[in-house]
Amino acid sequence: MAKTKPLGVFTDRKDAARRAIRSRMAAADLKCSDLVKRRIFSEATFYARLRDAGDIRLEEIWQMEQAGVRFSNADLLAMFGREEQA
Repeated sequence: MAKTKPLGVFTDRKDAARRAIRSRMAAADLKCSDLVKRRIFSEATFYARLRDAGDIRLEEIWQMEQAGVRFSNADLLAMFGREEQA
């Protein structure tokens, strides 16, 4: 059976999570190998989480924060499909 892309709100949330993770890791000058060395993720788990960003756990986000990946409030809200209110 052919796989199709998921539609709807969950796709937007997963895309926002991927963008946030990639952009904040780049800003912190961290790579997957840095997270592997710190035993936050195995390499396979990291790429699996990016592939299906809905599977990332809150504990993993906390560990990424401790490793130096600084998520903004807007990033975290976007992962949950919300926007900052003025």
